[in-house]
Order: sequence, then structure tokens, then C-alpha cells
Amino acid sequence: MSFSNRVVLFASFLLMVAASHAFTSDQPAETDTILAKVGNVKVTEFDRERHANSILPMKTSFHGGVSAEKIAEVKEEALEELISRAYKVQFAIDEELAIDPNELDTLWQKKLARNPSWSAASPSQLNKVKGDIYLDLLAKKAEKTAVDDKISISDQQIQAHYEANKDKFFRQKLFTASHVFVEVDPASTAEQREAKRVRAQELYNRAVNGEDFYNLAYYESDDRTKFVGGSLGSFHAGQTVAEFDDAIQKLEPGEISEPVKTMYGFHIIKLDAVEEARQLTLEEATPKIKERLFKAEREKRYSEWMATLKNKYTLERYDQ
Repeated sequence: MSFSNRVVLFASFLLMVAASHAFTSDQPAETDTILAKVGNVKVTEFDRERHANSILPMKTSFHGGVSAEKIAEVKEEALEELISRAYKVQFAIDEELAIDPNELDTLWQKKLARNPSWSAASPSQLNKVKGDIYLDLLAKKAEKTAVDDKISISDQQIQAHYEANKDKFFRQKLFTASHVFVEVDPASTAEQREAKRVRAQELYNRAVNGEDFYNLAYYESDDRTKFVGGSLGSFHAGQTVAEFDDAIQKLEPGEISEPVKTMYGFHIIKLDAVEEARQLTLEEATPKIKERLFKAEREKRYSEWMATLKNKYTLERYDQ
């Protein structure tokens, strides 16, 4: 990035920070109580209330009321998260990181579209919320710069992990199957259930006598798999209901089962293919290994980085 662009982006950041702390509702900043400060980055009561309101639905049941204790707990959690964000933002200031205004505007327009009620807010309130969103983006960029971008997983690390944990990279026996389904209503009478059984037997007879299974499922099956010829895709043993699972394991590829009764109805199953259990190759296991190693390294580096920030920047709290 050129020096001139860095100046423009950093100036945009300073304006956003000023806007984000300039107002609470339509009043000057002095009425927005400062609860904490990390370096020069403030966390206000407005910030905490807004963040607490965003996480409260995830901390409470849909039907239950919200106790005063729960509200206090959520507010404290919100404040702690905002203090963590403040450390990251202060780091971004020192490193002269900034967010491209186009990225902010794109996200802002999406937020406005999802929150039509914001149209009733005053310009100063909207500036405050937009500034808060900017700080969220800036904290994420700081985290990416200081942590994610520093991590590199080598081929040698992946190979060593694979060799040391081969037993964890093993694929179970894999079945690919289709079915023709005859649904049975649990509230149906014995006579109605018998009629369904007879229909399932007739469909089985048609299948084993050479009728195209795809077409049979398409025209006769009672569930949405009919639109793909009854295809159930691929699955491992134990991933279906017990009766279905028992039946599928007794079939050879190309074979069709007698009607199998489950809690849902009757299934005429065709085993399309089977892949025996086997050890995954290094190439197949690599994406999973890389993900695991990255996650472990990230957790370590993130903890170290946050500890460094807490040693470097002074935290002042005014809420206690």
C-alpha cells in the first residue's frame, strides 16, 4: 500500500473512531458514560448496551423471562468482549491498520437492509452504530494481521501428524443406495397398514422383475427422493434407522431388499454401490490435518498475543 493510501485510510479510521464516540442518542459524548479505556480506546455505556442486546437472545430461552441476574451477567460479558476488542483496536492504531471504506460501506448497506427500523434513527445515532461496526472490522483485521497471517503449516508438519495419528484417518464402510418408499401414517388402522404392506410388496415384485428402479421410485415413492429416482446418496453403517441399517448390510451391490418396515413405513432398498472400510491416504487426510494444526497453532498464538497486548496497554475500568 502506498504512503498516500495509508494516510487516507488511517484518516478514515480516525474519523470513524470520533464518530463512534461522539454521540449516544442525540446527546454529546459527555453524557455517554465511559466504562473502560484501553490506551486511548474508550468503551462506553452505549457500546455495552448495544453489544449486550445483540448477545442476550443467545443467552436466554425463547419462552422464559430474563432475570435481573441474567441481564447483569450478559452486560458483564459484553463489557469484557468490548475490552478485548479495545486492545485489538489500540494495536491497530499503533500499526496504522485501517479498513477500506468500500468494505465498510458494503457491510453497512447490508446492515441497513437487514434492519429497516434503523430508518427512524437520527444521523448521529447511525454514525455511532456505523463507527461501532468499523471498530469490529478493525479488531478482526488486527487479529488476522497479528495471528492468522503469521501461521504457516508445512508439508513436513502434515506428514508427521499423519504418521503419528494414522488410526484417526480411517473411513468406515460406505454404502450408496436408493429406495422406493411407501409411507404409513402412525395413526392409520390395521386395515390401512395392511394395504400399505401389500402395495410395498407389489412394488418390490415390479422391481425384482426388471422394472427400472429409478422410474419406479420417481412415479411411486412417497417422499422427496422420488425426484432423484429414490437416491439416498452415500452413508456409513449406523447412520440410518436400525431396520434399514440391518437390511442394507445384508445386500450385495445391485441387489434389492424385500420391503423393510420402519417407523416411517416400508422401504424397498436397492444397494447401488459399496466401498469397503479403508485407511485414508495422506492426500485425502491433508485438509483435515491442516485444519487441526492451524486451529491448535492459532489458539496458542492468539493467547500469547492477547497476553502481550494486556502487558503493553493500560486498562482503566470505571464501572466498579
